[in-house]
Amino acid sequence: MPSPPVGCRELDLLVHEALHVHNEHARATSESVRRKLHARLLELEERFERVLTESVSDEAVRRAWREHLHARGPAPAEPPPPPIIVFRGRSEAGSEVVVRAASNGELRVEVDGALLNRTVALALRQDGERSFFPIKGVGDFGETFVASAEAIEALRAWVDEPRGKPPWEHLRELADDGLVGKDFALTPRGRRALGRTAA
Repeated sequence: MPSPPVGCRELDLLVHEALHVHNEHARATSESVRRKLHARLLELEERFERVLTESVSDEAVRRAWREHLHARGPAPAEPPPPPIIVFRGRSEAGSEVVVRAASNGELRVEVDGALLNRTVALALRQDGERSFFPIKGVGDFGETFVASAEAIEALRAWVDEPRGKPPWEHLRELADDGLVGKDFALTPRGRRALGRTAA
């Protein structure tokens, strides 16, 4: 499955994780822990620079992103973020549907990579704990998740005990699958993945 297009969401996730690691580094008392966190911070900064170089051609926008990373300046609006996945599923025939929310609230329904239609509401059907997205003339698509079982279980453990540490190592994977926002707020899709109803 191809990776989603790089946008400001990925850059913002990297900034968010780097800030978290920076704060942990500042609180760490063990020198070996501080060295590991410093190495992780350098890895994140290198990845940030690589993603920034690949996705932003305007040097002024790059400077604004670096200011966001290093001096906690405001996040630039460029490049535009990729649409967020609100549903992904598979039909009995093996076709895949992906529904993404655009910034204007419109939902783009794609079947096997081709745009099928646009809509403003996601009408899901529940069958037990599983959600289905019915498409007239095409069939029902049972919801699937591409985030690893390990990432979903780490998210479940954190939601069950939120006083603990969020599973930062899985943030990008969970966000890319539409399960959480950058600060681990569960999305409706994330609640479905954990088998929870909206509060």
